[in-house]
Amino acid sequence: MVRNLKSLREEHGLSQQRLAELIGLTQQAVYKYERTSIEPDIDTLIALADVLHTTVDHLIGHDDSPTPDIKLTDEEAKCIKSLRKQSPEVRKNFYRLAESISRKSKGT
Repeated sequence: MVRNLKSLREEHGLSQQRLAELIGLTQQAVYKYERTSIEPDIDTLIALADVLHTTVDHLIGHDDSPTPDIKLTDEEAKCIKSLRKQSPEVRKNFYRLAESISRKSKGT
């Protein structure tokens, strides 16, 4: 059922253990979702989709587009791919910087 979990997890630079930690599962549960016919409940599917920045439809293979409502430029996609390769601390600092820049541009 969860056809795209492994590829999405790898695209985000996450180990099975780290993904499990982010959504309150065990590494063994993530392994089973990726490798067997064990299926997560709907709350777990939603949590996985949220962490992996995708839709439940894409996660289960119902929709080919990982983010159907978002169209990225080539430059944006390149930036995101580069960011995903960074450590969690670097990503956290980047998000803080982006939020700060966004607030300043809005005049808040």
